[in-house]
Amino acid sequence: MRSIFVLFLFFSVNVLGEVVHFRIDSEILGEEVTARVSLPDTYHHSESFSYPLLVILDGSTQFNHMASSVHFYSTYAVIPEMIVVGISTQDRLAYFTPTEPEAYAGRSGKADKLTKFLEDEFSGILSEKYRISPYSIISGHSLSGLYTSYLAINNESMFDAAISISPSLWWDDSSLIDDYKGSHASKENKPFRWFLSMANEPNEMPSAFNGMLQALNDMPRSGLYFSYARFPNETHDSTPLVGNAKGLQAVFSGWNAVPEIDVMSLSELKEFYSSKVDEYGYLFPLSVHQYNVYGLKAAYEGKTDWGIEILEQGAKEFPDSEILWDSLATAYKLGGKLKGAMSASDRAVKLAEETNSIFLSEINTQNAQLRATQVEGSLGDI
Repeated sequence: MRSIFVLFLFFSVNVLGEVVHFRIDSEILGEEVTARVSLPDTYHHSESFSYPLLVILDGSTQFNHMASSVHFYSTYAVIPEMIVVGISTQDRLAYFTPTEPEAYAGRSGKADKLTKFLEDEFSGILSEKYRISPYSIISGHSLSGLYTSYLAINNESMFDAAISISPSLWWDDSSLIDDYKGSHASKENKPFRWFLSMANEPNEMPSAFNGMLQALNDMPRSGLYFSYARFPNETHDSTPLVGNAKGLQAVFSGWNAVPEIDVMSLSELKEFYSSKVDEYGYLFPLSVHQYNVYGLKAAYEGKTDWGIEILEQGAKEFPDSEILWDSLATAYKLGGKLKGAMSASDRAVKLAEETNSIFLSEINTQNAQLRATQVEGSLGDI
């Protein structure tokens, strides 16, 4: 049964979902910003559910693999389903650096403007277009990793977590490390999660990275949850692929309520996520893929009634989800409830046909099998 469960989830991965492109003529930055948006594949399963936001800097090069990682991991409830946005700015040196050293006078130190753009222009545009929840993550690499580190250290922005891949912490004689040491004790801090990583890189890059880790360990800050990784087999250019994937896992370490084959009831799931509020500063509501994963796990692991309850609640909250109706049909079938299984499966087929779902073939297959079983009369009824 566990093998069947794994295969079902494998077939439910939709790598990039819906991707939209648009441009913003920013008054704050004085330049045109390109944005790419990847919506969860379940976005249209509800008219009210809101999703956390992941902002990816250097979106022209980092967007595709990050969007794929988010869709893959969220399908298995390793991380939340998120709206993924990649942005590309023209003047990286200016907007990713928080200070203006003499050697870069007139060309740097405008990180505050980028923050103002993200909070005063960009977030408003996104909120008008999409259902975004009040939990946001930002990811950057190299100079943009310096910027995400700057946000993590100051912890005064709209963001709740940051990923910094091979960050240029050497900038301005490692001034960010001094900023952290000088300000950490006096701040009222909201919960913030920060992942840092370093590849096989020379000279000042690893030196500054080690200095930042030393400061974080020597002077821990209340509310700051940091983790790090080293990738000695990666270069500065190759490390974003593996680093960001590990960063997503690190930011949401312990977030998956049922990472192995153990199961929880619906009430236990709700209690679990309520217990995460102090850690994340946000109550994550269960999404389509969480209901799907947790419900099927329970059903296949001998807690069929738990699985049915979870999936019924999911289908109630996401009535247009062919995934949940099809999984509910599976749970009913496992519980010997053929009439309920047929009804849920018919609903799944109807929704899949209306939306031209990529899962239509699998859904039709289960529907045909249920009809054949019903004719044979080999299962009980409700």
